[in-house]
Amino acid sequence: MTISRRRAERSLKQKGFVQDNKEHRRFYLYVDGLKTTVRTYTSHGGREIDDHLLNLMKRELRLRTNRQARELLICPMTGEDYIRWLRERGILR
Repeated sequence: MTISRRRAERSLKQKGFVQDNKEHRRFYLYVDGLKTTVRTYTSHGGREIDDHLLNLMKRELRLRTNRQARELLICPMTGEDYIRWLRERGILR
């Protein structure tokens, strides 16, 4: 199952990620106005995120499963849920 890159990017922005426009599209998670170490990238060239790319993004986003990554990128998981999940695992304070 592929995910539209635009849809994923829009979802990331809605959940507290800020885009850094450089070679690739970098997205950094900001919490309470502070930049965190959680980040991911999307390519300018690709229009779809396939399972391989989803697996790479899953690791960057510090998630455990592709299903969690898919839920984050297509919206069932809210930004608050994601931040809570990261805090429960000690990734964020």
